[in-house]
Order: sequence, then structure tokens, then C-alpha cells
Amino acid sequence: MRRILLFFLTGIFMFSKSYGQLSPSDQHILDSLLQNDEMLKMINNYDKNPSYFRVNVGVGNNLYSRQDKSIESLQNSQRFVFSPSVGYYHKSGFGISFAGFLLNDNNKTDFYQYTLTPSYSYKKGKVADVLVSYTHYFEKSIYNNYTSPIQNEFYGNLLFKKPWLKPGISVGYSTGKFDQSVHIDTTVSILNRLVHIIYSDTVSTKISSYSVAGSVEHSFLFYNLFTIKDGIIITPQLSLISGINKYVMTHTSSLDHYNSYTKKALTRIRHFQSQGNNHSYRLQSLGFDLDVNYSIGKFYFEPDLYLNYYLPDTNDNRFTQIFNFNIGITF
Repeated sequence: MRRILLFFLTGIFMFSKSYGQLSPSDQHILDSLLQNDEMLKMINNYDKNPSYFRVNVGVGNNLYSRQDKSIESLQNSQRFVFSPSVGYYHKSGFGISFAGFLLNDNNKTDFYQYTLTPSYSYKKGKVADVLVSYTHYFEKSIYNNYTSPIQNEFYGNLLFKKPWLKPGISVGYSTGKFDQSVHIDTTVSILNRLVHIIYSDTVSTKISSYSVAGSVEHSFLFYNLFTIKDGIIITPQLSLISGINKYVMTHTSSLDHYNSYTKKALTRIRHFQSQGNNHSYRLQSLGFDLDVNYSIGKFYFEPDLYLNYYLPDTNDNRFTQIFNFNIGITF
């Protein structure tokens, strides 16, 4: 394509020479085109996807996955988190990003976990865009209730380009381990006698999650809103999520104490009580995501809202609300 553009510019010159000298105005235009740095830069990069860095600061309540909606629906905390990140994305499609998660817990503000995400995206195809990524979570303490229960997350997404309402499919596989310490101090009636039960239990949970989600979305684009360098993209998305979550539990108390008292106190994962013994593949939830990206020059502002409705029987609130507001620069 670069050669075609150069040939086109040269052709203008040769055509003009064949039928007479260039007029002063035409000569000035051609000289300007050939000497303009931005024009030459456009010609040199016309058929290339540029590499770039991205620095981002996010504020919201997203403590778990940023991509796998099945994992997001398990979040049972609404703590406010501050998450700066930096990423590099090569023109070949490979990228890598690093993020930290900062929050206040017990009057102490600190980074409680970090994530490292290598990825690959392919957007040159005529049919669909492809994204695959792996995220590893580095946690300071597996006992912290606000760290992700997932340590390894594999994710893939296929988004078709042609229809106005674009269909997509995503696949996620995640594994992790987390520990919880529970102190039980209660009085119960047994055979008409009041019995004081007091003990401590340490519970280790291994989790593996597999999910498949189908989605439809459309992006509404508006340019030159306030200046010639700004624009906004509004993308609503509907998704239907299916999958299976498996838990392997070990505990230090007796089985009777665990089933009667400890299990009820385990609230780190939403819907755990209803799905802890159900290891079947099933429809999990309906999701709605609204992403708004406003960019001006190299800067962007991106609020995002995700709503999830859990379908199976549960004792917890079926609705999950995840929101983030991101500010960043791309260069």
C-alpha cells in the first residue's frame, strides 16, 4: 500500500509533465505533500498496526477478573479499589500488562494483589477478531478476604465483525486456592439443653472454574464532538454465561462442626452455599455490560458498568454490580 501511494504521487507529477509544466499552486501542493512529516508518516505506516504503550488508572469495585464474566459473578464484596496499570502492545498482536490493586483494610491502605497478563490479539481477519490471554494473580496473603480466589486465569474471545449486531463467544478456565480462618462461638439447643460451642476452623479451598459465554454487541461511534481530535464509542453487550465451578475443601474441625457451623460462615464467594456440592455444567447467569470510551488525542476516559443476574437457586442476592472508571494515555 505504501508503494501504491508513492506511485500515485509520482504519477501526478509525471502526468503533469506530459501535458505541460506544473502551475505554481500545483507545485506548491506537491512539494508540501512530499515534505510534510505527517504525510510521510502516514504513507510509511498505512499498512501497519503501530505498537503502543498504555498507562491507566482505574477506580471501582472490581476485585476479581477483568475479562471472565463467570468469575466476576462470584464476587461477594463491594470494597472500593484503586488499580493503576501499565501495558505494552506490539504491532504483531502480542501484549503484556501489569496492574496493582490498592485498597483500605482495617485503616491500612496497601497493595494487596498484583496481576501480570500476557496476551495475543489478531484483528486483521475479515471474519472475526481473536483475543487470547493468561492472567496470574500475585497475592500478599491467601487469607485476605479481598484478594481474588483465582491465581491462574486462561481466557479466549472470538468476536465476529460483519453483522450490525456482532455475535461473540468466549471461553474461560481458572484455577486457584484460598484459605479462611473461622472462629465459631455460639449457643445452641440440643435435646432441650443449651450447649455452648466454641472452636476455630481453618478451611482451605481449591477452586476450578470453566465457562462458556455467548454474547451480542454493537458499538456506536461519534466523532468530532468538541474538537477534531475527539470521539466516543458506546458499546452495550448482552451475554449468556454457562459453566461449572468445582470446590475441594479441607478443614481442621470435625465434619459435623464444618457442616453445621463453619460452612455457613464462609461468605467470601457469592452463591457458594448453593453450588458447593453441585458439580454439574449448567447455565449460570445473564450479563449486561455497558462500556463508554471517550478519547481526545492520546488521552481516554472509560467508565464501565457490568450487571449480572444469577440463574440457579441461591440464598444470596442474584444481582451483582461491578463498575470501573478508567483514565489513561496511549502513546
